[in-house]
Amino acid sequence: MTAVNILGIEVDCVDVAGLLDRVGEWVEQAQPRLIAYVNAHCLNLAYENGDYRAVLDAADLVYSDGIGAVWAGRILAGCRLEKITGRDWINDFEGRAVAHGWRVYILAGKPGVAARAASLMRQRSPGLEVVGVSDGFFAEKSEAEVLREIATTRPHVVFVGMGTPTQEIWLASHRQDIHAPVCWAVGALFDYVAGIEPPVPAWLNVLALEWLWRFCMDPLGKWRRYLVGTPLFILRVCQQKFGMR
Repeated sequence: MTAVNILGIEVDCVDVAGLLDRVGEWVEQAQPRLIAYVNAHCLNLAYENGDYRAVLDAADLVYSDGIGAVWAGRILAGCRLEKITGRDWINDFEGRAVAHGWRVYILAGKPGVAARAASLMRQRSPGLEVVGVSDGFFAEKSEAEVLREIATTRPHVVFVGMGTPTQEIWLASHRQDIHAPVCWAVGALFDYVAGIEPPVPAWLNVLALEWLWRFCMDPLGKWRRYLVGTPLFILRVCQQKFGMR
């Protein structure tokens, strides 16, 4: 794969099919791999947080999850990025998992979210092997219990949704304890799958206004990310483009 450097992070130029093809290859190779995503907010965090930046530097695949990163990739030249969210690939992933017998473990969300998401996934994809679930706060099971369960069930893919950068740093610090071919940081994906988070209207996605929807849904929680973070991200990308300090 080719990649484009955005604020010091190499973001891979990959589409949904290429992303899932790579997962399939890595499952067969059975070597430990880490997949992460970035958007403008993530790249701002990585710019300021050395531990998070180091995890992204060491990740085996980093894809664009937001229009800000796509825009930055076009401004900075290199390969053309595509916006890929979990909603874009989860159904296709389930189909491949059923076809190839991939076992899945879900560590994500508040208590009950992962279990509800797994139940809905099994209903729409009969034969899907979700071999274990736990919340991302270790309220239902302790961290040690989760790691033992993963070791016992031997999943091919471990999904971790704890929010950025907690999920990436947690995965990096425990990767040697998780003997699964693919560990995948997925953010709030399973909140969406479980129906906790409402889907973004399609017309807003077409207009690249997903951020506006998320801001309107949670203005108190998201105002800094979008009203402060977005202009800051634009400034940093322009500084990189024109070699400014």
